[in-house]
Amino acid sequence: MDVKQFSAWSKWTGRIGTLVSILLLIAVLDGLLSRFRTPLDHFSCLPGSHKAVSGPLPEKIEHPGELTYRSNSKDIQVVFESVQTGFWLGGYLWSGTLSLGPGIEPGGYTLTVQSKKGQGERSASLFHIEVYSDPTSLQKDSKSFFLRGLGINPWRAALFFIPFIIVTFGVVFFLSHKIETLLAERGEAEVYRIRKEQDGFEIFFGLGSKQGIRQGTGLTLINKQGGPVASITAREVFEGYSTALVDPELNVLPGFMIRL
Repeated sequence: MDVKQFSAWSKWTGRIGTLVSILLLIAVLDGLLSRFRTPLDHFSCLPGSHKAVSGPLPEKIEHPGELTYRSNSKDIQVVFESVQTGFWLGGYLWSGTLSLGPGIEPGGYTLTVQSKKGQGERSASLFHIEVYSDPTSLQKDSKSFFLRGLGINPWRAALFFIPFIIVTFGVVFFLSHKIETLLAERGEAEVYRIRKEQDGFEIFFGLGSKQGIRQGTGLTLINKQGGPVASITAREVFEGYSTALVDPELNVLPGFMIRL
C-alpha cells in the first residue's frame, strides 16, 4: 500500500476508535448515573437470588458480628461480612450478602439493620427490598438505560469496549508510523508542532540527519492542498526530526508538509 491508502485506513480506524471511546464514555456515565439514582437503602432482587449489598450505619461498629437484622419476611436473610468507613460520603458502612428464598412473593419488603447493643429507631437503618417476579420485570425497572433498553450491564459494556479502543488506537499508531516512514523515504514529512517565537514560527517535522538533512538544507513548505507556500531552510537538525523558522505572516498549520 502507498501513503494514500495507509492514510485512508488510519483515518477510518481512528474514527472507529473515537466512536467506541464515545460508547465507552456513555456506558460509564450510564453506570454512574444509575448508581446515583438508586438510593443506598434500596435493593432490587429476584426470588432465590444472592446479592452483595452494603449500607450506611448510624453509629460506629468495630466488627460485623456486632450487627443484627430484622425483616418482615422469613425468606430474607443477611450475612454481614465487614464494616468500614464510607469512601465517598464518610460515616460507616456495612457490607454483606443478601439472600432471598426461592418461594418469596414479588413485592416490597423492609430490612432493618442495627447494632446488637443498639436500642430504638435512632440506632437502626431501614432498607427497602423490591422483589421482582422475573428478570424481565427487574430489567424494565432498572435506572440504567443500557440495562433497561439493551439488556446489557453498563459496566460489562464498558469492559467490552476497552480492548477495542486499545486495538484501534494501536493500529492507528502503527499506520501513522508507517506513513511517516514512507514519506521520509521520498523526502517528505508532516509538520507536527508549531511554536511561536519573537521573529516567526518555529516548526517541527520528521526529517532528520538520517534522511540527509543538514543545518541550512533547503526545504519547501507545502499547504494542505498540496501547493508550495514558501522556501525555508533547516534550523536545528537531530537524528529523527528537524526544525525550521517560518515567516510570521505565513499561516502555518499542523498538517502542512515539508519536502526536500
